Amino acid sequence: MTAAPRVFLDSNVLISALVGEAGSPPVVLVDWMGGGQLGVMLTGECNLREVERNLTVKLPSAAPLWGRFLERSGIEVVACPKTPVRGINAKDAPMVGAALKAKCDYFVTGDRRLLAEIGKSRGSALIPLAPREMLETLLKRHLPR
Repeated sequence: MTAAPRVFLDSNVLISALVGEAGSPPVVLVDWMGGGQLGVMLTGECNLREVERNLTVKLPSAAPLWGRFLERSGIEVVACPKTPVRGINAKDAPMVGAALKAKCDYFVTGDRRLLAEIGKSRGSALIPLAPREMLETLLKRHLPR
């Protein structure tokens, strides 16, 4: 069997997993992967700062839940390098750089522009997927054939 995938979650996926509907792809993804049996979930320190900033401004009532969510989810947090990533916009480059440095297999985001940038980026080993696509990938890997 192949090694468990390393899955990097973008800020928008983390927020959606925190406040989304029970059956939404981000919520299900974090729930399924929470035990670590289906793979390793990671995110960057820069993603955490972005989530905290957005919660403070847009969803202050959810901010107190954030710390408990992060702790219970089992998401590993990695550093975000400041080096540019070829083909990725400057705002998202630290996040993609963190995923690359952490040797992630997948980068999960709801940002269509970022999905396209990662997909076009030459030399990137990251597979960009939307949350629903990541769920489908996990199902294919773990369902009996």
